[in-house]
Amino acid sequence: MVKMRTYSWIKKPVRATFIERSNRFTAIVELKGEKEKVYLPDPGRLEELLVPGVEVILEKRRNNGRTKYDLLLVETQAYPTGDPLLVSVDSRLPNLLFHWLVHKGMLSYFGRIQFIKAEPPVQNGRLDYYVESDSGKHYIELKSVNLIDAEGTARFPDAPTKRGTKHIRELINLKKREYHSWIFFMVVRKDALKFSPFFEMDPELSETLKEASKKGVQIKALQFSPGIEVEFCGELRVELKKSTFPGFWP
Repeated sequence: MVKMRTYSWIKKPVRATFIERSNRFTAIVELKGEKEKVYLPDPGRLEELLVPGVEVILEKRRNNGRTKYDLLLVETQAYPTGDPLLVSVDSRLPNLLFHWLVHKGMLSYFGRIQFIKAEPPVQNGRLDYYVESDSGKHYIELKSVNLIDAEGTARFPDAPTKRGTKHIRELINLKKREYHSWIFFMVVRKDALKFSPFFEMDPELSETLKEASKKGVQIKALQFSPGIEVEFCGELRVELKKSTFPGFWP
């Protein structure tokens, strides 16, 4: 039996036009000829995606809040063709996708899983998942990636993040204590060719990621094609060596 590689995500999509970003977590869109304030569940800069006039996909809010809608997808240009492409701007999606992949047995990294826990406490906060399997005990951190550069390389982060560096250091410390440590960069656009840290944006995080790899933290990039349903595309190559940043796409 072929395993389904699509995740059912948006139940009732609503199309709108992006106008502007009000603050870190809200945006203004044009919906049915009226301005509507919506929740934006991604704290990244998103400057290459959230351009006035682009089409976006909303859905009625899944949690209570002051706005009626979540902004979940943005239409942009695919690399390198320029064809229309949907990209996720929901930083909650990677956690849903990871749980789905594990539940469907589509990730072979951990072996047979006996136990999984979301948001396990660690020394200085929480990570995304803790897994016990026949291969041992695993701590896992997920990062959402929706930015690519002018050569089609997915980049993280799109803004400096001390929190992200802290998570990587937690994984290094857990590896020293003989746990299996993993960081998965969840690339939520189908046109990326590979993944690399964004050295020019956050040199501390990028160098810490290189250090983590040398100390045995497993670094993976998984690619998805988001839309009303999300398709799992497989694993992307990870390149940790610093290279000259060619500029943003598009």
